[in-house]
Amino acid sequence: MMQKKGFSVRDLTVRYTDGNAHMTALADVSADFPVGGVTAIIGESGSGKSTLGQALFGALSTGTEITGRILFDGVDVTALSQEELRRHYWGQLWGIVPQLPRAALSPVHRIGRQMADVRRGAGHPAWDTVQYEALLARFGFDDPMRVLRSYPHELSGGMLQRVLCAMADAGEPEYILADEPTKGLDPAVWQMVADNLRHLADRTGVSLLLITHDIPLARQLADRVIVMQAGQIVEQGTNVWAHPTHPYTRAYFAAQPEFLTEKKNARPVSAAGQMDGKNVQEEAAVLAADNVVELMRDRVSGQEMRVLDGGSLTVAEGRALGLEGKSGAGKSTLVRILLGLIRPDGGTVRWKGRDIAALSRAEMRAFRRSVQLVAQNPEQAFDPRWTIGASLTEVFSIHPTLLNEGRSAQERMVEGLTAAELTERVLTRQPHELSGGELQRAAIARALLLEPRILLLDEPTTMLDVSIQAQIMELLLRLRRERNLGMLLISHDRPLLTYFADEIHVLEAGKVR
Repeated sequence: MMQKKGFSVRDLTVRYTDGNAHMTALADVSADFPVGGVTAIIGESGSGKSTLGQALFGALSTGTEITGRILFDGVDVTALSQEELRRHYWGQLWGIVPQLPRAALSPVHRIGRQMADVRRGAGHPAWDTVQYEALLARFGFDDPMRVLRSYPHELSGGMLQRVLCAMADAGEPEYILADEPTKGLDPAVWQMVADNLRHLADRTGVSLLLITHDIPLARQLADRVIVMQAGQIVEQGTNVWAHPTHPYTRAYFAAQPEFLTEKKNARPVSAAGQMDGKNVQEEAAVLAADNVVELMRDRVSGQEMRVLDGGSLTVAEGRALGLEGKSGAGKSTLVRILLGLIRPDGGTVRWKGRDIAALSRAEMRAFRRSVQLVAQNPEQAFDPRWTIGASLTEVFSIHPTLLNEGRSAQERMVEGLTAAELTERVLTRQPHELSGGELQRAAIARALLLEPRILLLDEPTTMLDVSIQAQIMELLLRLRRERNLGMLLISHDRPLLTYFADEIHVLEAGKVR
């Protein structure tokens, strides 16, 4: 039997073309990826990690310029057509766990059908429902039948990420590319997915290629590490954790989340509703959820479930609250209720003491100006067809009164960008031309255009590497001080919440504690 050789990359250069402009994403990269075990590719956003992974698996967009060779078991896969890759490699020898689960799954098909499609596409015999349930249970689902019968929009981002891990397992590939597989997961589920990825590699003998910002995950799983910076490999080997040699590697490791405890400047947190001996109710309560209830009908049993069961929360100007909870606990549902996007089945949301359900149309418009959302996925926050300038200009067509003060839209946009530490140049760029950190700053700038009093931050750093996370958090803290903004930060990261928030609440069993 012929010995498997794995991947071998030699002098690989990848350039993206945008009109007449060319951007080099990888420059003369060479590396070997031996069969078996876990290889982690780490580095900051824009370092070329995902590009290298996509190149290995033939998943780069059409028209991308590639030079050099990528050998898999001695075959140069860069010379193969899309049809040859589809027939012999994709879904059969190679499996992918992508980083954006909602974009990777069909919104019109149930999870069960999509898992069956993976089996069928890999050329394996069909499974019965019990086998799919057992697989999902191994990835931490306590009600796998409900998951199989659900559409993607009915599951949280963390649940979808676990579904994609399970799908990769269902195809029984030899190589699995896991691109940020733990992004956005709460600590318990994070460990569950980490354990299952290790179990997957050990149990089936697959080779796992892990692309991640998550250094604790890479430390726990990786047998070998590749460190990337600016499209090049600066260090690789089996002893990188203990003895990093390159200055970039040492600096990158030093920027990991420990900075949050070392630089912590948040005021001491005591019991819920208390901080430094002062009750939050003594301050001007701006936005409050009072005993909100949200019901959802279980697709399998037909019974109603309480996603929120008397959840209460108060956000006041000038204060920062943290909210944590497991994936699927209802955190994002609570945010949508606070924004008035969905009406709760019970309880009230009050704005300046008034039930928002009783606000007039004009009052609701003013409310929507004053309470703004910064979501976790900056790539989905902007229309990919529009420039950033066009997306920001849309704000003024929706809220024309913003221009009553005499300043032009251009002046206000530049002011907002400056506050978010961006330059005017981004106005002419499209979303794909900006890094994740730049896109998140642009999303913050758009929110600032409306002169809000409250920012609801739903996992705003989840999609960013740790060094960019630190920059975004410092930006938000500065904006809070300068503008007396109230902020609600939703995160799975307790050190991040401790660093940022005056008080921390936990959403559990439908209640905010």
